[in-house]
Amino acid sequence: MNKLNPFTLRIILYLLPLLLAAGACGCEDPLAHRSIAKPEKQEKPESPAGSKTRKVPEMGACQVINVRLEELSGLCMTKDSTALWAVGDEGALCQVSFSGAVKPVLKSRMDLEGVTLDPATGDLYLAVEGDQMVCRVAAPDYQTVDTLFYIQEAVQGNFENNGLEGISFYKDSLLFVGSQEDALLWTCKLDGSIVARRSLMSETSLIKEIGGLCYDPSKNWLWVTDSDACRLFLFSANTFDLLASYDIPSIENAESICIDRTHNCIWVGSDEDSSKLYKFNFTF
Repeated sequence: MNKLNPFTLRIILYLLPLLLAAGACGCEDPLAHRSIAKPEKQEKPESPAGSKTRKVPEMGACQVINVRLEELSGLCMTKDSTALWAVGDEGALCQVSFSGAVKPVLKSRMDLEGVTLDPATGDLYLAVEGDQMVCRVAAPDYQTVDTLFYIQEAVQGNFENNGLEGISFYKDSLLFVGSQEDALLWTCKLDGSIVARRSLMSETSLIKEIGGLCYDPSKNWLWVTDSDACRLFLFSANTFDLLASYDIPSIENAESICIDRTHNCIWVGSDEDSSKLYKFNFTF
């Protein structure tokens, strides 16, 4: 073998590491050092309110009943569940049969917008718009109206014709009182002390106002009518989570609601030119 001269040997020794490195690069997996991000974990969306995963009442057929009560604005069940108490904007307090027959009980000059009954005493509580106050009509004769308290926020805020619209007896001698303005809901003691206050607009963007209220003690639910949105809303009375909503586009001015589990229906009163009572069959 011929010996390499010193110069050639130096060239080979210089180039050998470079050639070896190039060969290594040519064989390496090009993805070996690439940073590959793992796919993010996809969270399952929450079930929407009123979906099949949650047991809510189902609306059925509707019956329309004409009622000769001027500007029907409030409804609640009588203590024996044989008829409805009803009030109108022109100050009338009446009993209305399930067929629509009207029995006048008391006449006042107040703008009566809501009525509810204390199941223990039979006393009625009225929501009065304009004055923004709550009154009591004592059982059993229902002939005397006593002013209990004013909702000062509605008075000082000049809610006027956007004021108190709904009222419902809750529990532990508490009342729910609601206004059209900002769909505000107050929880009040009978002496007028406010226990809680919230806007239902913070619970759902669908609601525009409170037109009527009805507490359902069997499920601890709060039902709300909204004449602007043309909907019925169902909330949890504890958390005020929206459980369901129901479209009622055929009702012109739904300002009152009454839950009737005895007859498996919901009564909705509409303040129209000719007042109407709507009976919706429900599967509870």
